[in-house]
Amino acid sequence: MKNKFAKYFTEAPPFLKIFGLLDLYYDDENEFFVCEYKPNEDLTHSNGTIVQGGFITGMLDSTMAQFLIFKSKATMSPLTLNINVKFLLPCRPSMVKVIASIEREGKSIIFTNAKMFQNKELIATASSINKLIPNTNN
Repeated sequence: MKNKFAKYFTEAPPFLKIFGLLDLYYDDENEFFVCEYKPNEDLTHSNGTIVQGGFITGMLDSTMAQFLIFKSKATMSPLTLNINVKFLLPCRPSMVKVIASIEREGKSIIFTNAKMFQNKELIATASSINKLIPNTNN
């Protein structure tokens, strides 16, 4: 069952639109957070055929961060202290799905993981260490 992100936010941050955000939701049954993106050719190199790695990293990082914001009901903001990305296959300018999960959770430090899929193939992974700070925008 999908829980819409809009439960805590009226709209997604503008930078997610740059990545081509289509949808984001929490999967109750599997306890992970999903963002679906459709990056366009503006984010590519190699004559418009491959999405640049920094944008892929941004999609992975922001999915993990949006999960932590969702989990805290928008009371906390995550700061990425460290991120490790592995690029397994080229990302094309078309639909991708990023699935984020929590590996380990402390009081203010959380270890997260994300996997990016395109056409049901795993194309990139990330692991991150995040520090939670109180959200001052509430």
